[in-house]
Amino acid sequence: MSRKAEILEGLGGIVPALRRYSRALAAGAGHALADDLVQGALQSVGARIRAKELRPADLAEARIEAYAALTAMAAKRLGPASRPAPRHPPIVHALAELPFDDRAALLLVSLEGLGYDSAARILATPREALLSRLMRARAALALDGLHSPDVGARRPVSHLRVVK
Repeated sequence: MSRKAEILEGLGGIVPALRRYSRALAAGAGHALADDLVQGALQSVGARIRAKELRPADLAEARIEAYAALTAMAAKRLGPASRPAPRHPPIVHALAELPFDDRAALLLVSLEGLGYDSAARILATPREALLSRLMRARAALALDGLHSPDVGARRPVSHLRVVK
């Protein structure tokens, strides 16, 4: 098997990760749209590899290209009408409220576990801009109370009592 065929076959193995990222990036817009984004990204990368426009040295390089293609397609297709239904959990609504670039940066680093340099490459932005987007996204989610340790916990008991 040629190296190109090996990489194309290996791209099939990253479909679950791409689906996870796509569904989170679409923030409740629907599984059909998320799956269309994954399929389009894989077709785009596969076509570029076959046309020799893209020559990834290994599967990791092809994976970065697939994430980049998916993110670019999502940026074009997701709009204000792509909002989560009321039945979705609060985190999905909070993600949907984030600007697209901040959401993509947060998901690439936090959900997909990519490093800052890889995430910056996928988003075609300098590392410093990526870090700024991450800070804004994390701050926005913290303001929503999604990451505070006392979410769902009981209020601390007051030791003061009213004496009559």
